[in-house]
Amino acid sequence: MIRSISSTLPTFKALKFSPGLNILLADVAERSTDRHTRNSAGKTSLVEILHFLLGSEAGKASLFKHEALINHSFTVELLLGGRWVRATRSGASDDKITLSSADAEALGLASLRDVFDSDDTPTTISLDSWKEILGSLWFGLPVHQRDSSLDAKGAPTFRQLVGYFARRRKVGGFSTIEKNSGDQQPSSWQVSLSYLLGLDWRVARKFQNMRDRKKVIDALRKAIKDGDLGHIFGSTAEIRPELARVEDQVEKLRVQVDNFQVHESYRELAAQASALKDRANEITFALAEAKSAVDYITKALEQETPPGYADVERLYAAVGVELPDVALRRFDEVKAFQASVATNRRLYLQKQIDEVVARRDDLSHELKDAADNRTGILQTLEGTGAFEDLIRLQEQFGEQVSRAETLRSKLQHAATLESSKTQLKAEVADLELTLQHSYEQAEGCIKRATVLVDHAITKLYDDRTGNLIIEASRTGPRFRIEIQGGGNKGGIDMMKLFCFDTALLRIAYDRFEPGPRILVHDSHLFDGVDSRQVAQALVYGMTIAEEIGGQYIVALNSDEFDKADRASDVSFKPYVNRVKLTDDETGGLFGFRFDLE
Repeated sequence: MIRSISSTLPTFKALKFSPGLNILLADVAERSTDRHTRNSAGKTSLVEILHFLLGSEAGKASLFKHEALINHSFTVELLLGGRWVRATRSGASDDKITLSSADAEALGLASLRDVFDSDDTPTTISLDSWKEILGSLWFGLPVHQRDSSLDAKGAPTFRQLVGYFARRRKVGGFSTIEKNSGDQQPSSWQVSLSYLLGLDWRVARKFQNMRDRKKVIDALRKAIKDGDLGHIFGSTAEIRPELARVEDQVEKLRVQVDNFQVHESYRELAAQASALKDRANEITFALAEAKSAVDYITKALEQETPPGYADVERLYAAVGVELPDVALRRFDEVKAFQASVATNRRLYLQKQIDEVVARRDDLSHELKDAADNRTGILQTLEGTGAFEDLIRLQEQFGEQVSRAETLRSKLQHAATLESSKTQLKAEVADLELTLQHSYEQAEGCIKRATVLVDHAITKLYDDRTGNLIIEASRTGPRFRIEIQGGGNKGGIDMMKLFCFDTALLRIAYDRFEPGPRILVHDSHLFDGVDSRQVAQALVYGMTIAEEIGGQYIVALNSDEFDKADRASDVSFKPYVNRVKLTDDETGGLFGFRFDLE
């Protein structure tokens, strides 16, 4: 329980609390208008201060690192182990907790005081030691976890557990019943709630191990898909045919290397064979030219004809002109000369034909000789090669062997990855069965929680029913509350949180007596809740607090309080804290307003 919260800040409004129901009101200042808000009055800050004094992290953005607060300390007076203990912490020294020497000794801490020191002499302990003490006295956690059953990654911690007894709106603690902060991971809330409810939290932790393994496998698969690890991994279906092709190539190259013979004159003979091939190409081209020349000259020879002088004589006769003897003799001489020229040209053309044909025959013989010689050289070189060729062939063989080894390694990695994925599915299924079996063994604990939640629902609603559902799934424990008409993040969904939290408070008292014996809610829990349900919640919270000898601390807006007070048969005014907050400049919890980033 908490008896008081104070501060060295002069304007801070110190708060005192009593057993049972405690209501802290935030009122509207006289000068406030409809545009004013009471969000700065300090209702939520009360929860933040309490968590700060209970060991929460205080990073750079923390309220207690603000320049207006960092040099001031805050003190809470807690009932621990049957003793009221005062603990102090400041933003400037957020890694330490200050206790009196007497309180430190009473909590089992080694005394650091001198024999002349009084019981009120301040003693500083580490923040971790403070959380270990709170975890031990409130939740039965070992003070020294080393070599204990809770000395393992993912084991429940004080900070994870206490968040359900003072939900923080700032970190999203009102989103769902199972999470006390918006970013709380399944590994945290599954283990924490299992521990609080008396279930086997070790089974819940194993699901996180499964998630960690699955995360690694999924990350590998994504890297493979994106190509980042394609040179290492792949799928067996894709690698096997590629490996088969490479191994076949390796075998072929192995045979070639084994049968390869080095010829001493390989380079010289290979050059000769290449030169003969080039010469054969030249001869083939020359033969084509010779054939074309023979065809052309033969055609020209066939077209050779004598001049048509007889036609000239007939032309003159036709027009009645008789040529003189002199002219006739001249024509005869010309005809004889032209006949001689035509004869000589035919002889010349025939000679050219004979020369080209002879050249063609020579080329044909040369082509045959070149082909025969080249064939002989190639036959000599068949099955042999130069030493450089052997080296190159061996390099190709080595490359393919290396490629085959890489593919075999990839195939092994792929098979291992796929096997791990299949094995993981099987292990998850087995773990789900283990979780179900553990629930059967913890039937009493589940029944207790179910009855407490059901009882809270019936206290809040006359016309609605609901259930706490605790089930085993492939992803681990699941916790949810179903109330008729809920599901839209309205008032009914907020009351699910109330029913669950009060059940946890009662169970914690039974399991860890005396346990925390405190439950804190600020006004945000009652957003959208009908005033009749608010009134019933206050009554039920007060009842639970009285049953366990603890406290139910609630921060409310004054108008919400007035509606709830009118809707209840019980007056809540006696439970209102003497400190009343307002939304003006000095009426807030800190006594002044300041901006946060």
